[in-house]
Amino acid sequence: MTTEDKKTFLEQLGGCSITGTVEEILHTCEVIKTAKESLTEEAFRELREEWVHSEKVWSKLLQVGMDDRLAQYKDLLPAKYTTIHQVHCLTDEELSAAINEGVLTPEVSQGNLNRWLKDWRFRGTAQEVPEDFSELVSILAPQSVPDETLERFKSDLEKVVGIYGFKTQYEGEQTIVSLRQQRSQDKAQELVALLLKDLKPTWEASEHQYRSMFSLGSLEDLVQGSMSSFTGFLNKFRGGREEFWTFHASDYIHKIALEYLKTGSRGQRFNYRRRLKEISEKHQHLAEKVNQVLEEWMNY
Repeated sequence: MTTEDKKTFLEQLGGCSITGTVEEILHTCEVIKTAKESLTEEAFRELREEWVHSEKVWSKLLQVGMDDRLAQYKDLLPAKYTTIHQVHCLTDEELSAAINEGVLTPEVSQGNLNRWLKDWRFRGTAQEVPEDFSELVSILAPQSVPDETLERFKSDLEKVVGIYGFKTQYEGEQTIVSLRQQRSQDKAQELVALLLKDLKPTWEASEHQYRSMFSLGSLEDLVQGSMSSFTGFLNKFRGGREEFWTFHASDYIHKIALEYLKTGSRGQRFNYRRRLKEISEKHQHLAEKVNQVLEEWMNY
């Protein structure tokens, strides 16, 4: 391949976009894939180095371009290359399930897709191991490993295992624990939907500078993000703590309940319950609301 071949691809990439429509993003991926198939390894490496984006971005776009499943579902894909890459990482079975369950839509975010995938794989752990599967490896964990670390490890492991079509089976998986985790996930999704609905008018009326200040790209980022971003954004938007409590006391209480459901740490759960008790004592007019949330969302 000549220098002109590389130059041609570089010119094509100059007219491509990774922040435009789904069609534009997929076209960019297709150009990179074609370059991979057409250029020598040296020329392809030079093309990558001369492109304006990072090697990490390049790698994700190439992987998407090499996935011949995605073009047929372009009407269901979101216009974000990172989320499209996440869809690419789904196995055929997971992709079909995401479509059949109505999860894969142009509005789906990485957070929602991740949570659905974790839930979908969790459902699979309650099933018996298929007859055509056999044990491959045992992973040993120290008994002193913190719950948060263990859950993070399991989540990362599920991602890798799923890419290759493998399955996991955890030692000593107790039915009561599985049911509690499933119930927490289900209730958390209900709370997310409630907060998205209640905060939509606020989000739509907010100024971009406040969104940028807390690195919020969407309403879901606000709802699912850290507590500090949640309260910080709403305080800025309303102009102070007093206004925050006037307009968003209920949202704040629901956010605490959401974080309670999302964590697997008993210590953190205790802290969230204690925080609600403090709110009830300091703002007596909210006592009834706090009791309602404790009973409806945090009663276990």
